[in-house]
Amino acid sequence: MSDTSNNPSAIRSQEWLTDALLSLLEEKSFYKITIKEIAEQAVLDRSTFYRHFDSKNAVLERYLHQLAQEYLRRLDAGEIMDMGKVASIFITFWMENIDFIRIIRKNDLDSLLLKTFNKHLPSIHRLTENKFSYIISEENMEFALAFNAGGMWNILMKWVDSDFQHTYDDLIKAFEEITRFNYARQDMETKEK
Repeated sequence: MSDTSNNPSAIRSQEWLTDALLSLLEEKSFYKITIKEIAEQAVLDRSTFYRHFDSKNAVLERYLHQLAQEYLRRLDAGEIMDMGKVASIFITFWMENIDFIRIIRKNDLDSLLLKTFNKHLPSIHRLTENKFSYIISEENMEFALAFNAGGMWNILMKWVDSDFQHTYDDLIKAFEEITRFNYARQDMETKEK
């Protein structure tokens, strides 16, 4: 994808192509959508598509990156954090993007979404490292971030797979109970040493 950060026309074309792909995903499987269809939906030609993206995956990755940036902004806005607050931000964010997450899951693209968000784990750490009342050692931070991200992600996918039967409050309670369980086990293991 070309760097178009200062070119309003290029940015607008990228947005139109992204919107076109998202619109097509509501009607058709990601794997059956062609570049030609995306360009036509955006009322652009294929050469414009290829000037900005090398594949439809790149279009989707652009949108996923935008979602990740918005999520980071919300985390950054928080003062003091705990896993309950992180869970609240996470769940609220995905509830606002419920149609998209449903489409992603239906098209078996959730691993791409997780991969994109995992790329932002170092940024998440930098934004939140001084907001928690406890500190994880730097040597274990990478694992801690992966553990938390994977757990949160799997809870989200379980929620999607259950056709959203659980409420926001149910999900928050689950996160809080899991956090207490992990904290209690960690506390118990520390006392045993």
